[in-house]
Amino acid sequence: MSLVIQQSRSTAAAGPHGGNTDSAAALARDFGVSRATVSYALNGKPGVSDGLRQKIIAEASRRGVRVPANELTTGGTVGMVVGDIQNPFYAELAREAVRAARDRDMEVLIANSDGDPKRVTRAASALTEAGAKGIILSTLNLDEGERVRELRNGHVPAVLLSRRIPQMEDIPFDGIDDYQAGRDLMDHVLGHGYQEIAIATGGFRSYATSRRIEGFLASAAAARITIPKNRVMSTELNIVGGDIAAEYLLAQDTLPEVVVCGADAIATGLINRLVHAGVSVPGDIAVVGFDGARGLRNPYIDLTTIVQPTHRMAVSAIQKLVELASGRRPADVQTIHSHRLHIGTTCGTHEQHESLEGEDK
Repeated sequence: MSLVIQQSRSTAAAGPHGGNTDSAAALARDFGVSRATVSYALNGKPGVSDGLRQKIIAEASRRGVRVPANELTTGGTVGMVVGDIQNPFYAELAREAVRAARDRDMEVLIANSDGDPKRVTRAASALTEAGAKGIILSTLNLDEGERVRELRNGHVPAVLLSRRIPQMEDIPFDGIDDYQAGRDLMDHVLGHGYQEIAIATGGFRSYATSRRIEGFLASAAAARITIPKNRVMSTELNIVGGDIAAEYLLAQDTLPEVVVCGADAIATGLINRLVHAGVSVPGDIAVVGFDGARGLRNPYIDLTTIVQPTHRMAVSAIQKLVELASGRRPADVQTIHSHRLHIGTTCGTHEQHESLEGEDK
């Protein structure tokens, strides 16, 4: 595939045939390599190490050389650190990232941190050493900005997916408006007339979780409903966490009318444990989830949930990482994608609703 390097008139003079031979020669001279090596690097051809290729591309971009993004991003690998691969939502994010990368002839190296900040750092370092051009992080908590700073200080491109840190708005991010999604979910719950409400979410250190809870509580407050602190439960962000929340509720004198969960995995574990204890869902207690994870869908539980557009989020995150690795700044640094409410039967309705299959394609 041929490529003509173009540069603004203010930064380079055109060669005799309209190309930027002077620019290529300058890059070759400055890096101590041949013009052919510079051409291979800018055209995505083999024969150049990933490290040298990215340095040449970054310097070319800094000097004003315009290289089409699709020419820069074929081949190679990127890394991705997920919070808990047992949570089907993270597994889905990883799968969609792999799909998006393969559309660019790239591969994704995936590491599981199990929510441990030290493992995030080790995983990111290992992925970089393995040749990843950049890292997608979907596991950071509010107090873990140092992880991003470490990558930035090491000149490793990083993009945040699903989770972000509000104090670091210059770091590219793809996700949803968790606060508004939380309000939308709680508004639907309140529309059923429920007043005895419990909340079960992951750890409060997560910005996404915190914003969802704020949305839940703001919606309840607007309806003049107070949710007691002992019914706002922080648990593990997986099916086991739902089981733990169910055990806590079953030990109380009375059950709430509905449990609003901050993740589908928590909702699924909660329902499984309640049904095992002889509690009917939604007959005795309603349950709603959050994420719309495909890995948790089955014919027996039509979960009312917020659906995140994981495919669009992953495609956008890969695009941002590609641009950063090419020495460019993404035009849209913080991308907030549209979510939607899927109304199933676990909230207490028995109406027929559209299937979640095929969503976000």
